[in-house]
Amino acid sequence: MNGSPQVVALRCAQSTFGIPIDRVREIVMVPEITPVPDSGEFVRGIINLRGRILPVLDLGLRLGLGPGPRDRTGRIVVVEPERQQFLGLLVDEASEVLRIPEGLLSPPPELLAGSLQGSVRLVARLEERLLLLLDLPRLLEPLTAQALAVAATAEAGARPVEDAAP
Repeated sequence: MNGSPQVVALRCAQSTFGIPIDRVREIVMVPEITPVPDSGEFVRGIINLRGRILPVLDLGLRLGLGPGPRDRTGRIVVVEPERQQFLGLLVDEASEVLRIPEGLLSPPPELLAGSLQGSVRLVARLEERLLLLLDLPRLLEPLTAQALAVAATAEAGARPVEDAAP
């Protein structure tokens, strides 16, 4: 991250994280999430967002902080980990956009660097809190293909079947 990175600050449990703003497409209130059987430990289900079927991953579970909200009090951060492929991240709160001066950024402590296969890229020392900047592609790498397959299957099932020519 060069210059003063802009991040979307979000909360899971008692921890505050940041995701690069260029990966965030929008933040929405939690609609009804439809569970999908055998979709994986971190995939909460799918949602219909203006006609697009999106998989929803529970970021709290992925980070080892426990499950995200089970009611509609949380938020879904819609991210684009790969070009034109979108995922929703269920979080407790997505509160603000921050520009973090380079001087406030440092590498994570060694103990933290080993957790989640290096998903925490940097730590920002803000006035009243620490913000853990996530390496989104690395965090989602093992889940992206699986979650996108769930959404593709659901979206294909929602399309009308065309008549086959004899």
